[in-house]
Amino acid sequence: IIVCARNEEENLLRLLPALAQQNYPLDKLEICLVDDRSTDRTRALLQAFVTEHSHAKYFRIEDTRADFAPKKRALDNAIRHSTGEIIVLTDADGVPGPNWVAEIVTQFEDGVAMVCGYSPYHPRANLWQNILALEYFSLAAVAAGSIGAERPLTCTGSNLAYRRSAYFAINGFEGIAHWISGDDDLLLHKMHEQRVGQIKFVAHAAAHVPVHPPRSWKELQARRTRYASKGRHYKLGVSLALAAVYLLNLFLCGGILAASFGEMKIFFFTVVCGLSKAGFEFFYLKQAAQWFGEEDVLRYFPLAALVHPFYVVYFSTRAQFAGFSWRGEAFAARANNAAQA
Repeated sequence: IIVCARNEEENLLRLLPALAQQNYPLDKLEICLVDDRSTDRTRALLQAFVTEHSHAKYFRIEDTRADFAPKKRALDNAIRHSTGEIIVLTDADGVPGPNWVAEIVTQFEDGVAMVCGYSPYHPRANLWQNILALEYFSLAAVAAGSIGAERPLTCTGSNLAYRRSAYFAINGFEGIAHWISGDDDLLLHKMHEQRVGQIKFVAHAAAHVPVHPPRSWKELQARRTRYASKGRHYKLGVSLALAAVYLLNLFLCGGILAASFGEMKIFFFTVVCGLSKAGFEFFYLKQAAQWFGEEDVLRYFPLAALVHPFYVVYFSTRAQFAGFSWRGEAFAARANNAAQA
């Protein structure tokens, strides 16, 4: 298991006990904890955990490199110092269940190079959190469907695993190291393009790794801008598909705004297109929700469908021009444009 953390003392209080409670033979389990230049109590918490658990290791990154995004560099460092055959990843804000590792490992049949998992948003105590949970679930549904169709599009680094040998077979993050984001989906694309093995998606509840939803608009904006910031690095086919999605949502936004200028024909045509889009999305998500056990979250679909076109256009546009802040640092999309906040 590899976890990279920067100023994550609050989240580590939930994650570390979950790692200690994994139902997996300790003689076959290695936990690598990387402290990426933290300035809070992260270092003390990680070192205390390593002291108490002989199968855990602690690493600390003291500086940055212009050509290597911080998280990718931290991951690469841990992978190179690990000894396990299978690398299992989560983020500091993840809280895996006790059978997480065991369930992930069972997916690695002969020929499987990578296994992607689901990280549902929890808690879901209010409307904001439930809508975000639906949006994040929709990304997992796209990930699962595209992987099942052998055209993988995305995955999440908070629940991801791959063979250590496959990582080195594709030369790790070479070629994508300079992008701040993409330690998950860009690596997924490399694995697929270089055909080092089969890629699978696991939706079993035991393999879920819940993560906390953004607590504010500011945090949501930083996360989504970070996710979208590496869009220009995707291959041509993926980029064209994303451009088509963007243009469709831009058209829907424009059509809705046209009503305020009295252009009702355009508005009504937009409504028809929007309803068609929402109908297709709901049909797909309903099938996925049954597989994931997430039927309850679809109650929020009508409201989310109204907001979604504006959401897509805003973050897709913003990510091409704006930087973002994360864990006390300010970033542009590429590592060589990052600056200390």
